[in-house]
This record gives sequence, structure tokens and C-alpha cells, in this order.
Amino acid sequence: MTSNSDIRYNQPVRAHLLTDPRSHRVWVVDSLYKPLRISGSVPTNKLGASRNHGQEHLFHRRDRYGVAGEQLLTIGYIGSSALNAILKADSDAKVTVYGRRPEVVEGFSKVDSRLVPAIGSLDDHDKLEKLASEHDITVNCADADGKAANQAILRGLKKRHESGKTPILIHTSGTGTLSDLDAGTFATKDIYTDLQKSSEFKTLASLPDDAFHRDVDLDIVRADQEGYVKAYIILPSTIYGISETPFADAGLCNPQSQQVPLLIRISLDRKAPAMVGEGKNLWPDVHIQDQADLFALVYQGALRGDIGHGADGYYFGENGEHSMLDVAESIGKALEKRGLGQAEPKTLSKEELDKYTGGSTYLGTNSRARAQHSREIGWKPKYGEADFLASIGPDMDWTLKSNRGKKDGHFVFGPGPQVVDGHWALPQ
Repeated sequence: MTSNSDIRYNQPVRAHLLTDPRSHRVWVVDSLYKPLRISGSVPTNKLGASRNHGQEHLFHRRDRYGVAGEQLLTIGYIGSSALNAILKADSDAKVTVYGRRPEVVEGFSKVDSRLVPAIGSLDDHDKLEKLASEHDITVNCADADGKAANQAILRGLKKRHESGKTPILIHTSGTGTLSDLDAGTFATKDIYTDLQKSSEFKTLASLPDDAFHRDVDLDIVRADQEGYVKAYIILPSTIYGISETPFADAGLCNPQSQQVPLLIRISLDRKAPAMVGEGKNLWPDVHIQDQADLFALVYQGALRGDIGHGADGYYFGENGEHSMLDVAESIGKALEKRGLGQAEPKTLSKEELDKYTGGSTYLGTNSRARAQHSREIGWKPKYGEADFLASIGPDMDWTLKSNRGKKDGHFVFGPGPQVVDGHWALPQ
């Protein structure tokens, strides 16, 4: 989906899921300020639950497979792909799509009759709390840094627990939490695993509490430790690939990722491939379909209760890594092939950083991850590094023909994450 808010490239996408004894519901909220909601029904026995003990679920940013009940989810690039994977996994699911724009929200039910429209926003904390209290599962794909919204959901889940049921929360964070303060000058040797213990790699427990996204993640882990929720945290990396879901085809959600498309827009505007510093920094990547499959896999495992949760409930979306120089060189080839600029990468000057990212050097950071836990529970990604680099040309073509990140036909840029007190934070 596209809107003026699409220029806020740094805004994450998230979703929630809810379920009750009568039906399986998913609530979706769009991170680009077009929240969507999903609700649905599923026979409890199909999901392995007792017919006499139905479950209610809430799906927020990343989606899950269905138990009887309700789910809350945000619909954007990630949320819509996760939703599509869940609907494929559970043909009987009915979902409530929640969002601010009635015409967008109602469009989901026109694409799939199992989807029911509802209107609201992530700022409606009382509504988030109430919905979470009424559902057994919440999948949050809306905002990795939305502390107030997340706390509202946790309050609701605590009320759910007090009613006699321990709810499930699937939250979407991101490998941005691993980001260092480099500006493209080197490839760090620090690599993190999503396993709780490792003799080979660093663990997430070694991160400082003020790392990017970390405050929200720790609130969730503490809630799990207190025993009123079983929490699972999915951390996508650089997601790539044009979404091919029915919702994207209908123009109801954004079909494109953020990080590489931003570099493409900058490069098109300056007619030269952009990078921060020397582009030596490394980031992991994952195809959108593989990422959606991971959401569905974690969702099903959470329903079965046989995968780790809480401090042992982190799951990376990663299948390879790239340097920003690799990305810049691929963008350069695409520019030259289309007659839109030079092939040779060119470092962004201070003046250009001010223009394109509000001075942020976040695109020059390192973030290295190994999705060992995700693979341990059966995740088998299909797309690799060659697919990532091959996706840049199609991403450029889509960028050229779309209105995303444009005003009056011209690219518009906003500030990226900023360093505050020695750690990354979203701009205020």
C-alpha cells in the first residue's frame, strides 16, 4: 500500500493475532499508518486443541497459523505476506483486518471472504489492551519500537491470563538490534546466534539493554518470565523481493521492502550508486517468502507448545549476508543498464547524508546473524545470496513505476535512525 507516510522508510511493519472458542480471528494493523484488522474461525480440533477448550488469539506484526480464536496483525509488506502464509496454512481461518482507512481495510474482505474489516489504530491503547485480553494469541507485526502499544498489549494479555488461560505473543523485532556504530569502514567479526547458548557466536543476552529495539524485546521476555504469557520474538533481517500476495496485487499493501529500495531511490536521485563510507559493513538478508514461512512455522510451533519461548524464544530470519558495497555495485549495474546513472559506487558526502537520511549513517552499520534456532525448529529457506542481488533490478523497476517515496513525481526523503546516548533510536 502507498501513502505519503511511505517516505518514512525507517518505520517498521508489524502485526497481531487473536482467537476465541467460536472462531479464529486475526487483527492486522498497518505500520504505514494504515492499520488493518483480521478475524477468523477455525475448528479447534483441527489445530490440535480440545473442542471443549477453544483458544483465542491476537496477531500483531508477524503472523501465525491458527488455533481456534482471534488474532491481531499489522498489514504492510511483512504483515500481508505473513497473513497470506497463514491463510494458506489454515484454509478455515477467518480474520479481522484492522486499520485507519475504511476503503483499504474493506478491500481485504473483497480479496478474501474470510477477512472481516474493522477500523482503529496503534495509538488506540485501550482498544489494543481490550483485544489482547479477549484473545489467546497475539502476533505483533506493527512496530518493533512501539513501547506504549506493546505495553498495552501486554496488559491485555495479563488480563487474559487472569481469566484462566495463558496467552501466546509472537512479536516482530529485527536484526537492527545487532547494529554497531560503524559507518561503512569495516566488516565486524561479531556474529550473533538466535540460540540461547553458543560457544561459537555471541548471544542476544550479551546485547546492552539500550540496543535498538531491545527495550521492547526485554519487556516481552520479562512478561514471559512472569508466567502470564508465552512469548516468541522473530527478528527479520534485510528483507527483499517484491511481494506477490493477492493483497499486494490488489494494491492494498506495500509490496516492497525498505532498506535496499531506499538505497535505490537515493542512487536514482544522485545518478550514482550510494553507500556509506567504503561499504564494507555486512548485513544478513532473507527473502519475503522465506520470512513469511518462518512466521507460520513459529506460529504452529507455539500452538503445539514444543518450541522455545521467552529468553529461549528468539528466531532470526537470515539466509546469507551481503556487504553494502555488494549492494551498491548491483545498483550500479542496474542504473547503467537502464541509462539512469553511472555504474561505479560513490560514497555519500556529509551534505548528501543530511539530504537523504537526516545525517544518519545507519546504512553503514554492521549487523551479522546466524538463524540457528530458526533452522533448528525446521525452517528451510529457499532463497540465497544470488537471489538477493538478482532482486535489485526488479526492485529498481518497481521503484521507478510506483509513487512510493515520491511527491509530485519526485523522490522525497526523511531522517533515518539516529545515535542517541551511544545507541540507535528512531528519529523523534
